[in-house]
Amino acid sequence: MWKLRACTWLGLAVALALPSCHTAPKPEVAVGESQQQISESLKKLYMACSAAPAHSPQQQKLVLDMANQASNGKELLLVMRAGVGVFSPGQESEKRVRSIVASKMIKVATLDQLIELATLYSVNPEDARPFAQRIFELAGEDSNPRVWYRIKLAANHLELRDLEHQAQAKGDQLSHGKTSPNNN
Repeated sequence: MWKLRACTWLGLAVALALPSCHTAPKPEVAVGESQQQISESLKKLYMACSAAPAHSPQQQKLVLDMANQASNGKELLLVMRAGVGVFSPGQESEKRVRSIVASKMIKVATLDQLIELATLYSVNPEDARPFAQRIFELAGEDSNPRVWYRIKLAANHLELRDLEHQAQAKGDQLSHGKTSPNNN
């Protein structure tokens, strides 16, 4: 009888423990810019990239290595800065770097970093919509019209006219909602 009770308790303990082993992975959350640091190894790659011969395969490889290593928004923006003028227009390795950076930015960057990347650098057309959707997701119910006008600018650079119009409408709505005397 004691053997039966011990097995029952053991079975119950295992049954309760199993669901906790199969929990869904938590999505990565953007860490605030003030908490983001540029790693020493990425700084060294950046310096090596600056010292490498301009437009050389060595310089291009260093930018790709930086993109693979970068893990937060500050680092990813540094990668894009390092890549300016390194690649010939339409080069496949440039598209790969932009794709790596965009996919990582969607996961770890802040709203301001996403907007900065979208307005200053090129994003591959196939990454543009998910990138802009992440911007909208992070903006959520932000009530500052300036944020929405910056999102409109980002959507314009990404050539997503429908999202550009949505951001414009949201900015106008918030702008008029704050200044209208009838909205008390």
